[in-house]
Amino acid sequence: MNVKRVVLYAVGSPLAIDAEETCARADVEIVAAIRNVEGPVYVTNAVRVIALAELTDGERECDVLVALFTPGYRRAAFENALSMGFARAATVVDPTSPVARSAEIGRGVYINAGCVIGGGCSIGDGVLVNRSASIGHHAHIRDYASIGPGVVIAGNVTIGRGAMIGAGSIVLPEMEIGDNAVVGAGSVVRTSVPANSLAMGNPSRITKTGIAGYKGLSI
Repeated sequence: MNVKRVVLYAVGSPLAIDAEETCARADVEIVAAIRNVEGPVYVTNAVRVIALAELTDGERECDVLVALFTPGYRRAAFENALSMGFARAATVVDPTSPVARSAEIGRGVYINAGCVIGGGCSIGDGVLVNRSASIGHHAHIRDYASIGPGVVIAGNVTIGRGAMIGAGSIVLPEMEIGDNAVVGAGSVVRTSVPANSLAMGNPSRITKTGIAGYKGLSI
C-alpha cells in the first residue's frame, strides 16, 4: 500500500472524484486519468484526462487504480487496463480509514474515506469498500466484492467473490454472502445468502435467484 504514482482508469465512474480526493489526502500522484469510454468524466480540472490512444510507456509503468462500484464493470476495466500494458493494480486506502495492522489487503483494492477495517480481516484482490463502511473483525471479503457506503459488516462474516452489499445494509455475525450475491440497500441480513441470489429487506429474504455467475481475474 506504499504506491506513490497511479493512473486512474475509467473516470466515467462518479466514484472517480472520491478516488481523486483519496489520492490527494494520501499524497499519491495521479499521473493521468483514462477516459476509456465516451461520456462525462468525474475528476477535477487538476487531473490530466487522456484517451486510451494517448497512453505512453511511462504511464503504463504506473500502478492502475479503478474506482467502479459494480463488480463486473470493475473487473472488466481492470482486464482492459492489463490488456493495454499496465502491469500492476494499485491498492489505495484513504488516510481517514483506519486499517487494523492484522488485516490483510489484496491488490487493486480501493478503500474510500471514513471506513474501519477490523482486526484479522482479509480483503481480496479488486475489492471496493465505499464511504463510511465498517468491516468487523475476522471478516473475509473475497475478490471483486463491493461494499456500499455506510454498510456494517459484523465479525466473522464471509462475503463471496463478486458479491455486492448495498448502501446502509447490516450483515450480522457469522453470516455468509455467496459468490455474486447482491444484498439490497438498507437490508438487515440475519440468515446467510446463497450464491447468485438477491436478498432484500429487514429481515432480508431472497427475492431472486440465478444471477449470472462471476469469473475471477488474477491481478
